[in-house]
Amino acid sequence: MDSNSDKSSVLKKTREAKGLTLEIVHEATKIPMDALRAIEEGYSVRILSPFYYRGFIKIYAEFLGLSVEEIYKQYGIDQSSSLKSSGMTPVKASHRESRPNVFLEQTQESISSVFKPKTLKFIVKIIGVLFLFFLFFKMAGCIASHVNKKGMAPKRQSSLGQERKVKINKDIEEEKNAAALSGGNHGSVQARSENNKVEVAVRAVKDTWIRVKADDHVVYETTLSKGSMESWSADDRIELSGRDIEQLDMEVNEKHIGFLGGGERRIRRVLITQEGLTVKK
Repeated sequence: MDSNSDKSSVLKKTREAKGLTLEIVHEATKIPMDALRAIEEGYSVRILSPFYYRGFIKIYAEFLGLSVEEIYKQYGIDQSSSLKSSGMTPVKASHRESRPNVFLEQTQESISSVFKPKTLKFIVKIIGVLFLFFLFFKMAGCIASHVNKKGMAPKRQSSLGQERKVKINKDIEEEKNAAALSGGNHGSVQARSENNKVEVAVRAVKDTWIRVKADDHVVYETTLSKGSMESWSADDRIELSGRDIEQLDMEVNEKHIGFLGGGERRIRRVLITQEGLTVKK
């Protein structure tokens, strides 16, 4: 076959007879698409050198199962001259296939040189030293943590003890106040003023209606809602009256009194002076 179309038709017809597309050939052989088209259509590509052109024809022919020598003859390519001009000598396929084995042998030699007995001993020593350092720092951290805990424990116990004492003292004070107010219709709690003023602050634990007179003047008369706080001051006296005032948490002359009563006792009127608090009939 002398014409370019006759040359190319062999590869193209063989491909089409096998039901293969150019894309499949391209994926399988990694030959560029423009080079495949040029080979099949029998024209050359300017950027494709003769060396690669011959190589691509060879790869294409082998992929289709055709004789490379016959395809070279049809394309007017002398195989021996092409090898000579490129400075290459024919190499048997078995030799080419043995190249990966040479690489594998070199890799094995490198690995064996690394894992010589002396090298292994050195590596083991390094690992042992690093492990000892790790244990040392781990133990030092545990000791430091234990010392810190022991140092903090007395402080924490002291703080808890102080809080417990404050709570106990507060409970005792409230019990004393309740006991002082529990007998009969009268009772008093000492809470002397230090600034010659009468001062009262209350907090409601539930909705409580109260009436407040400061120096015989009504200054407050409404329901104090749950959770609310109010305070008043006077020169001589403050009088509280109302419903459920025994449920008011009270502070008199800057001293915490607490709740005035408990149980079934009901208090309707309280008088506060510079000396303290007195329950009235």
